[in-house]
Amino acid sequence: MDLAKPVLDELKALQKKEGRTLGELASQILAEGLREKQRSRLQEAPREFHWRSQPLGPKVNLSDKEAVYRAMGES
Repeated sequence: MDLAKPVLDELKALQKKEGRTLGELASQILAEGLREKQRSRLQEAPREFHWRSQPLGPKVNLSDKEAVYRAMGES
């Protein structure tokens, strides 16, 4: 894992203070962060879905058979 120097320095200071390995500390801190992220994700309100619609209406005069065929690409 490639950690930023300030993060690694802080981990090393914590290692000296608590007498634990860097791996143990990193695992614990990452696990706590991931749990918190999951918890906050679950607490987020779901986004509302808005269906946008508009009247489509015919673009061709449906009573004109030839216009309908032309619109469909048929001759």
